[in-house]
Amino acid sequence: MAIASRSDRAKRGGVIINEHVLTASETRRHVDALGRWFDFIHHDELLDRLARPKARPFCLLTFDDGKRSFATETAPELERLGVPAVIYVATQFLTDRTALWFDRRTAIRRALGYLPPEIEREVLIRLPLASINERLDRACDKYKVTVDMEDDDVGPMSWDEARDLARRGFTIGAHSLRHAVLTCETEASALSDIEQSIAEVSSEIGTPCKSFAFPNGNYTARLARRALEAGANTVMTTDPMWADNSFPPWRLPRVSLNRAYNRGAIELKMSLATGRWLVNPNGTGRLYRKSSHACEAAGAKW
Repeated sequence: MAIASRSDRAKRGGVIINEHVLTASETRRHVDALGRWFDFIHHDELLDRLARPKARPFCLLTFDDGKRSFATETAPELERLGVPAVIYVATQFLTDRTALWFDRRTAIRRALGYLPPEIEREVLIRLPLASINERLDRACDKYKVTVDMEDDDVGPMSWDEARDLARRGFTIGAHSLRHAVLTCETEASALSDIEQSIAEVSSEIGTPCKSFAFPNGNYTARLARRALEAGANTVMTTDPMWADNSFPPWRLPRVSLNRAYNRGAIELKMSLATGRWLVNPNGTGRLYRKSSHACEAAGAKW
């Protein structure tokens, strides 16, 4: 599949990939598939590559949440392969080590074999985090479900591990405090969350936090620009599009990959990203048109 020849867009930028957890073997498979078509770049090269495209398109790997498996499985394999990456951490997740809401939901589903309608994902992602947690608290109490925080795909890395990753050349970005869907919070709360999470990454890592990624990909222009005001120089969405210089730094698209994707699935997803339409992975069912970047398409409330 000739990804690089599918569109002129492929000659003007590249892709920012959104991953979550990968084993070492899954990491190798994804890197091998992407490396056939793209130059892997460090976050610090991104804005320059967008402004001054090269003959071969770029690929920036990003990983959301800050699970410990990134430190134990993914990062060592990326280092062995010589591939840089960004890790977006939900800062209070690392600090208080309380399970993220979607992992609690997964634990309930595994225990029951199904999900009660009131905690279906499509329902929860339209609620403020406090309401999400209230529903999950009730379900966990009712069904006697606990979350295995010893599972490295569920529990967080430590701040010591995050600092070590930064010393080894990985970029640590902010991903909110507790992975709230920020467009479902009050504007004041969402703005504060962005500022505080960026400040916490800067304080814990000891260097300025350079990037912010919206949980679930839901954003507005006002929220995204506040991340830049708070010190980030790039802001990531999950608008599933090719990244080129038509995007401002406060609204950079990312194409989400699933850990189960084989080479063919990855190449198909990359080829689709050079076309006109892709379905957004945030669960809202909306489509994103490349010719329009209106914030309303991303679930904007304001």
